[in-house]
Amino acid sequence: MSKKRSQRYICPFCYGSIDMSQVHYACNDPLCTRTFLGTCSEAEKRRYGSVYRPEEEIDVERSEFLGLDPYGPAAITTKSHIIRGSVDGKCEICSNRNTDKLCPRCHQIITKAAEKWGTSIYVLIGSESAGKSHYLASLIETLKSGYAQEFDTKVTPTTANTADKFDREYRNTVFDGGRCLPPTPTYEDVLTRDPLLFDMDKGDGDGARTVAFVDTSGRDLDSSDKLASLNISTYISGAAGIMFFIDALRLPSVRSKLGLPAEDCPDAAAALNYVAEIIRDKNRLKPKNPVEIPLAVIVTKSDLLMRPAAAEEDEDALFGPESSLHIPREQGSADMDNIALVGTEVEEYLRRNAGQDLLDAVDQFENHQYFAVSALGGAPADGVLKNGVAPFRVEDPMIWFLNTTEKRRWL
Repeated sequence: MSKKRSQRYICPFCYGSIDMSQVHYACNDPLCTRTFLGTCSEAEKRRYGSVYRPEEEIDVERSEFLGLDPYGPAAITTKSHIIRGSVDGKCEICSNRNTDKLCPRCHQIITKAAEKWGTSIYVLIGSESAGKSHYLASLIETLKSGYAQEFDTKVTPTTANTADKFDREYRNTVFDGGRCLPPTPTYEDVLTRDPLLFDMDKGDGDGARTVAFVDTSGRDLDSSDKLASLNISTYISGAAGIMFFIDALRLPSVRSKLGLPAEDCPDAAAALNYVAEIIRDKNRLKPKNPVEIPLAVIVTKSDLLMRPAAAEEDEDALFGPESSLHIPREQGSADMDNIALVGTEVEEYLRRNAGQDLLDAVDQFENHQYFAVSALGGAPADGVLKNGVAPFRVEDPMIWFLNTTEKRRWL
C-alpha cells in the first residue's frame, strides 16, 4: 500500500507541527479495547493496561501531555482503542477503517474542517488587567450572534469540551452572572491550556473553517526568557494572528493627563518586543526581517475614553465625542475603509500617549492594524456588571484578520 502524501498540520492544543501521515486514530467499536487488552502482549499490557480501570486503555500520550503519570490513578484512560502506526485508520482488531484522527502528540481530535483548511490560531497577549478574557468572552458571544447573522455564517463550538469550557469559564460568569472574570491562570497551569475552538461555516459547500483562541496570562509576559521557558513561543510563532491588548488607562501619560494617581505601569513596547524576539528566534528570522504574523493592536475599555475632557483634563488622553469610533461600520461588509480610518486615529492616539517606542515595536510586524474596543460597555463596580454587557466594536479585529490574512476571503 502506498503511503499518503505528507501534509503538515499545526495542532491548536499542543502547537506541534504534525505530519498527517503519522496521526493516530480512535476506533469506533467499543469492543476493540476489551479485545486488545485481552490479547495484547505482556509489554503492551504493561504500557496500555490500567490497574485502576481494567476495561479501559491508558492514553499514554494524552496523560504525558497533561503532565500526569500514565500509570497513576489520575492518568487519562479511554474506552476507544487507539490505533497507532496505520496510514488509513484500519483497526488491527476489527479491521474497520476509522475516521476519528488524533494528534500523535496530545491525542486531541483533528476535525475534518481542521484537516481540510487547517486551524487558524489567534493568540491574545497583553499585560494583566488589560481585559483579554473579557474581550474573548464578548468576541465569541458576538461571533455567535450578531456576526453570524450579519455575515450569514454559522459559528459553533468545534468540540463539546470547548462548549463546556466557554460556558463554565466565560459566559456563565460574564453574561449570565453579571460578574467580572478572575485573572487568567499562568501557562504553568497545564490543565487550563486548552484553547477555545469554533467552526465558522458560511454554508457555501466548502465546509467550515476552524479557529482557535488562546487566552494568555499577563504574568507570562515578564520576559522573552519566560515566554520561551513556558513553551508559549511554540503557539505564538505558529499563530495565524496575534491580538496585543493595551489598557490605555494604565499608560503613564494618560494617567497624568487625566489627573489619575501614578502607579507602576506595564511597558507595552518591551512586551511586544519580547513577542517579536521569540517569533524571530523560533522561525529563524534575521533581526531586520519583518515578522510576517499579522498583528492587531487593541486598545481596550474605549468606552471610558470616548467622552469630552472634564476640567483640568487633557483631551489628548481621550478619543472624544468626534472620534471616528462613533462612525459605524457598513453592515454586511468588512468595510476596510472604516477599519483603516479608526486604525489611523488609534495609532495617533498611541503615538501621543504611549510614545514612538511602541509604534516602532508594532512596525516590526509586516501586516498590522490598530483598534479600539470595549468588551463590557461600561465600568464594573466592585466586580459587578450592574448595567449588563454591551460590547463595542469587538468584532473589528476578527473581521480584519478574516478579510486580509486567511487562505480564502470570507467577507
